[in-house]
Amino acid sequence: MSAPDTIVARPVTPENFARFGAVYNLTNDTDPNAIWTAGDGWSDGFTKTSLIEGSGHLGVTRGGGAPWNCTAMERHPGTEEAIFCAAQPVILAVAPASDTNAAKRDEIEAFVIAPGQAVVMHRGVWHDACRGLSGPTAYYWMAVCGLGESPWVPVAGGPRRIQADPEENT
Repeated sequence: MSAPDTIVARPVTPENFARFGAVYNLTNDTDPNAIWTAGDGWSDGFTKTSLIEGSGHLGVTRGGGAPWNCTAMERHPGTEEAIFCAAQPVILAVAPASDTNAAKRDEIEAFVIAPGQAVVMHRGVWHDACRGLSGPTAYYWMAVCGLGESPWVPVAGGPRRIQADPEENT
């Protein structure tokens, strides 16, 4: 097993995340995939379509902080999974969906999801649990549960170290 070389997480955008899924930005009124409303002292936005296909379950995960060694990943062949945070940014490590028995270490990428953003991973995308950008934090997820086991398996080729960009973590 080789040493865990480091991946620096980058801010998620619809363009850099496209091979893994979709990105929604509900922090302002510019995302064309959202509907925007406003009233006296408030404004909001919501996705034009359901966040995931099917009747999703809402969950919360409490993750540690970056940096960490991504040693194992899971995937969900039967459901999309949405990830979104509340107060603090999180880092999501992913690898492309595949028919292989494990994610490949050289295909792992990492993305920072900021409050107000949501990502929806395609079915089968390999992913680790998120970690807080600047320390332990909780984040929300939505997926259809009860579709069978989703085992965590070791990353093929050994772990990858995931870290925040020191310049963006201030």
